Amino acid sequence: MAAPVHVWSPPRLQSTVGQSVMVPEIVGPREWADPIHEKLLQAAPTDGGRQTELISSKDVGQAGAQENKTGVALVSYNQNEESDLALTTAARQQQIDFILRGEILPDRYPRAISEAGDRLAVSWRLLPIGSEKQSEMGGRPTGWPVVVDLESAVERYPDLALAVDKESALQAALVRETLPLITPSVQREQVQLEIAYLLPGSQTIRRGNALALNGRWGEAEALWQQAREQNPFSSAAVHNLALAAVAKQDFSSARELARKAVRMNPSRMHKRTMVWVERTQRAYHTAFNLPDPPEGWSVTR
Repeated sequence: MAAPVHVWSPPRLQSTVGQSVMVPEIVGPREWADPIHEKLLQAAPTDGGRQTELISSKDVGQAGAQENKTGVALVSYNQNEESDLALTTAARQQQIDFILRGEILPDRYPRAISEAGDRLAVSWRLLPIGSEKQSEMGGRPTGWPVVVDLESAVERYPDLALAVDKESALQAALVRETLPLITPSVQREQVQLEIAYLLPGSQTIRRGNALALNGRWGEAEALWQQAREQNPFSSAAVHNLALAAVAKQDFSSARELARKAVRMNPSRMHKRTMVWVERTQRAYHTAFNLPDPPEGWSVTR
């Protein structure tokens, strides 16, 4: 039985949490580029653990000009596109950590006329400022395309169905899909619950499974704990309790329970869950730049 669980995922490109990111004008048709640029600046995360400062290149250029009478000309061969060199100079002067550049990609997929404009793609590049930031990124990619289509966007973000028009819905969806490139994000995964039969507490386990299937992990955990008390040798209850611990980000308990489930019954499901629990904890530590846990890593070295 598969149940949904939400876990933290590290940024796809590089974490910019607690740092500043210059966002130049997005390259592309202004009727699309300007609203995306504005929405992205407004969507800068402010919650603890994800706080990132997004700054328009115009504001950085104005601040640089005030400090330096000569100013910094943000121009390039293409007068409609600010040059990387000029942007980097301005960012370094204002002690900006990164530059996030975006370019709207043309839609080259053949489609029916009725579906025209229902898809939006932007290619993003994250440029680190300074040798220290560059070494942190190492060999990781600095570019990533983000593609959204109207149908999938509304399915993933139901509130976008209330947008005033499809253009606004696509732009909002693209911004929401862009932030996980540079900040931690919550991802929905499917985990396999174990189903028990013909043993003390089996019915209670199945009731807990039904609750977890609907995202009610706290109530499910209480029932699985009750089933474990009814039958201390129920590996199914222990296995499912490990998943419930992950759902509330109690990884120490989750790993201990997952290992116990394997010792009780070294099935393929239990072994796979033990690896998944530690992999999920690793992603959590990476997402928030946390040190390794005191117990270290055992199965994902």
